[in-house]
Amino acid sequence: MQEKEIKNYLAYFRGIRGAERNPSNFQRRDDASHKYEDSTEEYYEWWYFDASFSNGYHMVITFHYRNMFLKPMVPSLQFFIYAPDGTRIDRYELSEPSTVWANPDYCDVAMGKSRVKDMGDHYELYLNINDDGARLTFTNNVPPWKPGTGYNYKSEEKGMVAGWVVPVPNGNVKGELFFKDGSTIPVEGQGYHDHNWGNYRCHKTFSAWYWGRVHNEKYTVDYGWVLPSRDDGTVVSPLLIARDNEIVLSTDMVNVDLEDFRTDESLGKSYAGKIILSTDTLGVKFRLEIDTTRVIETMKLPKVVDWGQYYFRFLADYNMYVSIDGVEDSVSGEMLHEYVLLTDNVEGQNG
Repeated sequence: MQEKEIKNYLAYFRGIRGAERNPSNFQRRDDASHKYEDSTEEYYEWWYFDASFSNGYHMVITFHYRNMFLKPMVPSLQFFIYAPDGTRIDRYELSEPSTVWANPDYCDVAMGKSRVKDMGDHYELYLNINDDGARLTFTNNVPPWKPGTGYNYKSEEKGMVAGWVVPVPNGNVKGELFFKDGSTIPVEGQGYHDHNWGNYRCHKTFSAWYWGRVHNEKYTVDYGWVLPSRDDGTVVSPLLIARDNEIVLSTDMVNVDLEDFRTDESLGKSYAGKIILSTDTLGVKFRLEIDTTRVIETMKLPKVVDWGQYYFRFLADYNMYVSIDGVEDSVSGEMLHEYVLLTDNVEGQNG
């Protein structure tokens, strides 16, 4: 891969690997719409939320303003509820375009009956698909995070951009789940929100990604390990470490080992059952070991290209060591993580 293309993959820190202590570069409009539909049919954008509730329920929600995983990229809405007994509720809706809009100045997205809005000091989310859904508020515990420039790929020459920010790295969530039979479940717990957009289909530059987050009483960790579409390419590796509700480190200077590869029989695809992330920069030493305990979602995505694309969601146990300016600590717990495969041929890549 040519040097200028490598720099496109290192767009977070303008062409090099980088790190920042206590960054504060996020702006409210980073979570607004980035509309490219006038210039390309490949423009996509989504707002993602998940929550782990104290009653053992988990929920995952995505507002797809333009769904990259559909062809054509029509607006769609989806959510998954995972009950403690292992049962699952999932709902999907293709939204009528006339009911869909998104604010260009801050997060305010409407899709059919559903809406999510940045209220300044919290997010209000109302979700309704055929009278099943949720009313939730997300209130940040950790400041919003924009890794560097917020671009995980940017080519001035080709006019291609792909962006990712995390407006809620770790927040308190409170509200209720409701169902068409009239029943409701009050919920409270911890949540997360990120935002993705771009003006081209991701498989043109990326072949797969691992993503996950740790929500601990003291620490928040969000990471991505995004594999390039070419064997000689460079990995995109954003990492956030926060302690006591303050961002300590934002970096892409990360080492990852992918181990214990397992094959999912339903899809015939392998994934790393163990992931080890580490960094040592700007006075922060960090090691996170992730051991997958349960596959909670597998999905072959709709046919938008000539090959298969796949999605996996997992629960895992983690053990984390962190040293910040010489103060050492170790914590453990349970976490959510995912693997998205945009090609048939990736087995994994360490770095």
